[in-house]
Amino acid sequence: MAKNMSEQLGPEIPIKERELPMGLPGVNRRMVSGFMLANGFALLESERDPQGRYYGGAGMDGMYLRTPHIFTPVRDASGEILAFREVLPESVRTRRPPKRGGPER
Repeated sequence: MAKNMSEQLGPEIPIKERELPMGLPGVNRRMVSGFMLANGFALLESERDPQGRYYGGAGMDGMYLRTPHIFTPVRDASGEILAFREVLPESVRTRRPPKRGGPER
């Protein structure tokens, strides 16, 4: 997995849980592979992009909604995931205001 060197990353975010509840309580509740981060985002193994990054989710009671936040794993030498870093959005380039000509004729 090649990393995009122009990608801006935030600080490391610790992992609180390595399994997450999925489904409504009492209906089809089960535990699924994923991560609950210290900042409250849920990362599911089933919600990854082609580069292996995780889409952040906001959830409650086993239901999760995808957010535009993307996280990349921080791995140790053996490949085990230790934490995550948020992929920060590209900054919008500052544009110059358009030059104003003389009065329209």
